[in-house]
Formats: sequence, C-alpha cells, structure tokens
Amino acid sequence: MRGITWLGLVSLAILGGCEPAAKAPPPPPPSVTVTTVALKPVTYSMEYVGRTQASEDVSIQAQVSGPMLKRHFIEGDLVEQGELLFEIDPAPYLAERAQVAAELERAVAARDVAILNWRRGNQLLPDGMISATDMDSLTATKLQTEAQVVQAQSALEAAELKLSYTRVTAPIAGKISTALISQGDLVTPQQDLATLVQVDPIRVTFQVSAREMSDAYRVMRENPSALPRLQELVLHLRLPNGDGYPYPGMVDYVANRVDTATSTIEMRATFPNPDQFLLPGTYVTVVVQAPETEMALLVPQASVQQDQQGRYVLVVGPESRVEKRLVTLGQQFGIDWEVRDGLKNGEKVVVEGLQKIRPGVEVKATERSAIPFNQG
Repeated sequence: MRGITWLGLVSLAILGGCEPAAKAPPPPPPSVTVTTVALKPVTYSMEYVGRTQASEDVSIQAQVSGPMLKRHFIEGDLVEQGELLFEIDPAPYLAERAQVAAELERAVAARDVAILNWRRGNQLLPDGMISATDMDSLTATKLQTEAQVVQAQSALEAAELKLSYTRVTAPIAGKISTALISQGDLVTPQQDLATLVQVDPIRVTFQVSAREMSDAYRVMRENPSALPRLQELVLHLRLPNGDGYPYPGMVDYVANRVDTATSTIEMRATFPNPDQFLLPGTYVTVVVQAPETEMALLVPQASVQQDQQGRYVLVVGPESRVEKRLVTLGQQFGIDWEVRDGLKNGEKVVVEGLQKIRPGVEVKATERSAIPFNQG
C-alpha cells in the first residue's frame, strides 16, 4: 500500500510541475498575385478565313487554226497588255487576204465603169437617145456593182482580222502561265493556249454568317451611327505562316443572297499587291477592323477559368476574401479578354496562385506589376 501511495504522490508531483501545451498558430493566408481590371482603348475586329482571287483571270485562246510557229514569252513571267505571246503560221491568211484584195479591186473597177455608163445614160435620156428601159438597166448595174464593192470591202476586213489573229497578244497586263501547246502543234479555234492573271490588285473572298449580318442590321436600326459603313472598314490579312500582310484593303462587294448550304454571305475585299507576292488560291485570315478605337474592360487570359457554370474569375474583395464571379467574355485582344458582364472597373482579379485558393478564403494579395497593353 505504501508503494502505491508513493507512486501516486510522485505522479501528482510530476503532473503538477507540467504546464499546458501551447496552442499552434493558424497558418498564414495563401499569397496570390492580382491585377486591377481597367478600361483600355481597343480596336474591335473580326477574323474570317479568306481565299485570294485574281482581279482578272483570262484564258488565252486561239481564234484561227494553223501550226504554232513560236512562243514569245517566258513562262511564269509578267507580261504587258498588247505584248505578243504566240505566233500562228500566217501564210494561208496572207494568201486569203491577197485574193480578197484582188476581188475588191475588180469590184471597184466594175463599179467605176457602171457609174460612168449611168452618167452617160442620164445625159442621153432627155434627148431620147436612150430608152427608159436601158436607163433602168444602167441604174441597176450601178447599184449592183456598188453593193459588190461593199461586200468585197467587208471580205477584206474579215481576211485582215483573221490574219491579225495569227499574232496572239495579251489582252491585259498580268502573270502568264505555262504554255499549253508546243511549237509546231496544230492549233484550232477556241483552243486554250495559256492563262493570264492580274494580281495587282488582288481580291480576297470570305464568308460572313447570316446571323452576324442580322445582328449588325439590328444594331444599325437601333443606332445608325453605331456601325461603320462598309467603305470605312479597314481590312488586314494574316498570311498562312502567321505573318501580317503590310497593305490594308477595303470591301468592294457583298453578295445579294445567302448561300443556303452554309447560311453565309460572300464578301470580297481588294488589296494592293505591288510585289506580286500574293497569288490566287492562297488561304489567308481576313481581319476586319473597326475604323475607331473604343474603351473596353479587359482582364488577362490567365485569370479566366471555366467549369460547368461557365467562365469565371476569382475576385479579391475589400476584406481580402476570394469571390467567384461568372463573366461574359467578348473579343480577345492580345493576352487579354474583353469582359462584357460580371466585373466592374477597378476590381482585382487573381492571375497567379489560383490553384492554392477557393471562394471564401482569405488571401494575401500582391498587385502584379503593370504590363504594357498590346492588342496583338
């Protein structure tokens, strides 16, 4: 019994000499980086897939038949309007022209004799030295020979036209294709010899959805000055490798009907192409820009997340607590998104440390250094 009592006294002494354990301090709030939502000047734009077209696309065809004597151009080269491209053997057409010219001379001689006889008949008729019947015959002969001269002149013009067709010239200035025939080939009328395209300026066609056109029409009815006229739109191109094209263009055509298969409306723009760099058939991105800048509320793309409810950002309020805010986004400008609804100017959104926080927690927010805005 004494041993048990002794142990109890020792235990009480030990317990009495121990102080209560200190309570652990709460963890510090997670650190995040925020940026202040701000209004910034932007230029609104839309992007479409476009395809380049030649401003003029001509098929060079033969108008007469005959052996091809010579090709006078370098394939793929630029040619001027009126430049000689092909030469067809002119020998049969030279002979035809000579024959028709001789027939014209014979017709002119016959006409001159008929006119001379008709004048003599007019002098003899008042004295009764020629009958009225003979005079009628002289008149008819005169008229017939005059008609034969006109006919022969027309035949000569046709022969000269055929002869001119043996020299095939460029109807426009442009870039010539490869020759579709070889020297010595026998060509026939309407046979394709080459193609010629004019690429300065060059055209770009693209499709705009009927819904976009309807939305634009609704906005225009509500506020006629809200949308620029087609002539005021500034268009730019982005090349297949992502580079920008240096020359801006303008819209010059809008289709008069909707494509029922795609529910789109075709539009066309014209761009300068002085270097002949853009060729027909190239797929490009058409960037349609508004003529004036406007102010828009922008947030960095890094701050925008998405779940089943939609896109949202995490906002740090005045008490340093995180709030989830659903947002409606507009266009993308460089590394920023336009916010059309859900945020106010001056609010702070989290851009770094998103994985460490959730709505409702308190955070330690640090303002991110200002990054110069680049619309891109």
